[in-house]
Amino acid sequence: MDVEKLLVIAVIAGLCLGPARLAAHTRQLTAFLRQLRGWADTTKAQIEEQTGVDIDWSELDPRRYDPRRIIRDALTQPLTPSESAVEPTALTHTAEPTSSRIGVNDDI
Repeated sequence: MDVEKLLVIAVIAGLCLGPARLAAHTRQLTAFLRQLRGWADTTKAQIEEQTGVDIDWSELDPRRYDPRRIIRDALTQPLTPSESAVEPTALTHTAEPTSSRIGVNDDI
């Protein structure tokens, strides 16, 4: 999230909850986030211990699969010799029209 969005959420929460309750809710949220992080670290350690494999979690990052990034990477990579030697196929040629009167209706 952007900093601006977080600031807007904080202002709205401050107006709805008031300063006293906002502080209490903020403490609860930080405690929950710490518990969540601890749970994730424990789960990660258990998975690595049970499988015996050191998992590279950056490989599983969903941000790697952003379509815009995939297209940008594909367009900026140079062509390999096998890709540049692609021969035209029947699908790359356009079909010749069967009649010179395509789209003309004689019944009108």
